[in-house]
Amino acid sequence: MAKRTATNRTIEVILLQNDKHLGEKFEIVRVKPIFARNILFPKGIALLADAKNKNAYQQKMEAAALTRAKKATSLEELFAKISADEGIEITKKANKDHTLYAKVDEHDIAEKIKEIYQVDVEPHFFKLKKKLTEVGTYAVVFAYNNLKREIVVKIKGELSGKDAKQAEEATKNAETSTEDIKKTKEELKAERDAKRATEKAEKIAKLKEKYK
Repeated sequence: MAKRTATNRTIEVILLQNDKHLGEKFEIVRVKPIFARNILFPKGIALLADAKNKNAYQQKMEAAALTRAKKATSLEELFAKISADEGIEITKKANKDHTLYAKVDEHDIAEKIKEIYQVDVEPHFFKLKKKLTEVGTYAVVFAYNNLKREIVVKIKGELSGKDAKQAEEATKNAETSTEDIKKTKEELKAERDAKRATEKAEKIAKLKEKYK
């Protein structure tokens, strides 16, 4: 008996609409037969990619494949620009421990790219294992068909309210402490100079007394 593989446990279907989990319209993808029979076929999301349907949708599939290729090229150009800019930066409210009040997700990344480069990118192509919760620099994977890239996402924290006031006071205190240290150093130097001058004057006075 032939060993079952992942391939012979799935069937090919032609997608009739975009699906963020499966692929794009008129793309051929592999799915489990039970999923196709119970979900995709009844809801008109896809149809079986047999010889008859492949022939019927051939022109549409070829046009869609060309569109996907152009899209991939456009995305390559976009990521080249992002790489040249050393990534994108997103500013979010954070507390003094650098924890964000609102987590950063795929939509935030897509919106920032739209804001900077005027290019629409579907959020679901960014593969975050979990939402980003802290200030820092992250490498985020982007996957579209055979195109796979990483972009650098820098999350900058912005203090607000009580935390901002505390940070401001801490900065002022630090500046005051620095000034105090400088004053202390200056005072110590003045004391040393005065001591040397006094010792020198006493030494000169003793010599004058000796050779009077």
